[in-house]
Amino acid sequence: MDSTDIFDNLDHLRLPASGGFSLDKLKSSKHAGPAAKSRKSKDGFVKVPLAWADRLKRPSQIGTYPVAIHLLYQHWRNGGKPVVLSNVALEGVKRWQKWRALRELEDLGLVKIERRRCKSPRVTVLMVP
Repeated sequence: MDSTDIFDNLDHLRLPASGGFSLDKLKSSKHAGPAAKSRKSKDGFVKVPLAWADRLKRPSQIGTYPVAIHLLYQHWRNGGKPVVLSNVALEGVKRWQKWRALRELEDLGLVKIERRRCKSPRVTVLMVP
């Protein structure tokens, strides 16, 4: 085995000082193609307001945190409009866990729930100060 380390000589990693490097070349390279775009669309994230994080430190119900994260994501995705929360949308959360979680989020002052007979609830996310 060769015991040389590629980081022993860093000169071969430097960019040329002759101006041969440009951001336009980097942007048009094959690495910034469709593969990068598809990877970006698969990696999702949710911004959690600090007030929510503070109030959700110790939820009493097992489904509260997943429901809260889902609601925040849908709130952002829908442009702040109320979210219709179906049982199918919450993968891994049972319907009774969903209702208990919604009740806890409502008690914490994080959401407002419009309960509708024989329909999924309409939930409004409240951005608390």
